[in-house]
Amino acid sequence: MKTATFTVRIQVEDDQEINPFYLSEELQASLNSMYFYDVDSETGEHTDNRILGYKFEYDSFVPFTPKETYA
Repeated sequence: MKTATFTVRIQVEDDQEINPFYLSEELQASLNSMYFYDVDSETGEHTDNRILGYKFEYDSFVPFTPKETYA
């Protein structure tokens, strides 16, 4: 098995909240539907693709807009 990290930047209005648990559930549902029929060739069992956890934090990224010219 291999493990991957997927990073996405989400933009929402100031009065809206982000639910990372719900997003994880939706990603898990997508994995389940995409790989439902995949069977391990050695064991004959269905693959065990799953979301292992999540890290959630609000972005501290500061956008940079360059000036048209620099002296």
